[in-house]
Amino acid sequence: MTRHSSLFAARLWQPLGLAGLLALGLATAGCKKEEFDDHYTLQDEAGFGSITTVGGALATKYAPGETVPVIVAFNQGDNLKDVTVFQVINKQDSAVVGTYPANGQYNGTPQIFTQTVPYTVPATLANKTPVRVDVTLNFADGSKRLRRFTYLSASSPTLKFSATPVTYRNGLSATQQSSGDILGYSILLNEGGIATVPTAGSTATLFKAVDSLTYFARVGTDAPKRLGVVRGPSAGAATTVTVNAPVPAGSNGQTLTYSFVAYAQNTTTTLTAAPINIVGPTSFATALKTGRVVFGASAPSDSLAFNLKTALNEPAAGPVANKDLFVSGISTTSFTLAAANTTRYYKLTPAQVASGLYTTATANAIGLLLFQNTTSADLGTVAVNDVYAVRVRGTGEMMLLRITGIKSSAAGSTGRVKFEYRTL
Repeated sequence: MTRHSSLFAARLWQPLGLAGLLALGLATAGCKKEEFDDHYTLQDEAGFGSITTVGGALATKYAPGETVPVIVAFNQGDNLKDVTVFQVINKQDSAVVGTYPANGQYNGTPQIFTQTVPYTVPATLANKTPVRVDVTLNFADGSKRLRRFTYLSASSPTLKFSATPVTYRNGLSATQQSSGDILGYSILLNEGGIATVPTAGSTATLFKAVDSLTYFARVGTDAPKRLGVVRGPSAGAATTVTVNAPVPAGSNGQTLTYSFVAYAQNTTTTLTAAPINIVGPTSFATALKTGRVVFGASAPSDSLAFNLKTALNEPAAGPVANKDLFVSGISTTSFTLAAANTTRYYKLTPAQVASGLYTTATANAIGLLLFQNTTSADLGTVAVNDVYAVRVRGTGEMMLLRITGIKSSAAGSTGRVKFEYRTL
């Protein structure tokens, strides 16, 4: 064999790779040109494949017994044959948990085929057990594509009411709640739980993240209706959540039952509150109470403060806790009023006053108004016909107070402020 023919043969067989080189070696070893089959097929890389779940990425925590819908995506032209799911528990116990023939459906949005492969978390997993799941896409040409996710075994959420389950935001009692009122429920999620396992380990329970806490109301025997949702209230650790649940319109005269549902991936936990009876709104008393405070250099010291509960002026020597209204500041042109105790005021807007709220409002409406707005100990500089919603001494008792008359203390004379107020 000449040098020229050997170089020609080398150039000719160079694309053959390892198989071609072996054949070349055999041919040259015998110093004789042997017949050689140059019909061969190069195998492409494995086809495209990915895994997700409903709503997006797979989670890092799942509960024992939970079914995880693993969504496999692939190209139809890659000729997927089947999908094998393999799991390894705590790096020791391993097994094939399912093989599923390809039967994907075309998804027009990503322009790809998808197929749901069910995977069920073993029901006997101990809390915090690590698990690896291998999802293998097997193609008709023998190629494979491996996709993997790992997770820790975690408990489904737990829900319980706090020591004070519900607070009536209008300040009235449980038997005085009406349509439009708001009930504040305090709920403890994942009591004693943790969201992640610390490096040093923990004996606390690992909980799944709570995606949302949704609350419902059932009026009488009607089907429950969703009122609202708290997004992502807990990553798994113990968390207290306050839900302000409104009383639906049309509830008066009926029994109302609230329920709360925690959603965590593919599991839910429900907590139901004790039913309450919804009634008509509570009216203020028809009779008005009146009072006044005085100020100025010559004003009697026992007339500077007023007790809204007794409807009398509070003596100067009386306890501060009884002084719901007093003259807190005086100038040559104006004066200011304030509470010396925990009584708080909210000044109604001109629009609220013009709507007749002072004469028509119920205690439920005023209680809710006080809850939803910022209150203050200071009334500020008052004017005739100013109206204030009043929460008395930090309790559920509320009032409506209107300024009816003002006499200034020009030239050192005694001034006064007259007012009237509505009570329960």
